[in-house]
Amino acid sequence: MAKVNAITIQNGPKYPLVTVHMIGAYGGFHPTVTAVQAAMRQAGIPLRELSTFYEEAADGDEDNLLRTCQRWVAIDLG
Repeated sequence: MAKVNAITIQNGPKYPLVTVHMIGAYGGFHPTVTAVQAAMRQAGIPLRELSTFYEEAADGDEDNLLRTCQRWVAIDLG
């Protein structure tokens, strides 16, 4: 069985089948949002959802960004 190292909050992310691999140190706002939106786009998530994700991610500090990412997709730190 593969080791799963995904971070989720409460009942899991909105799109649990979309996984973003964040290996190494946190890269800041733009690299993080770009990675999440690219994974969402590849999964066929509608543009309206990508826009909503961006608005939520940009509305706050670094902690808000990471929590927002975790609410929307599965984050793999592996």
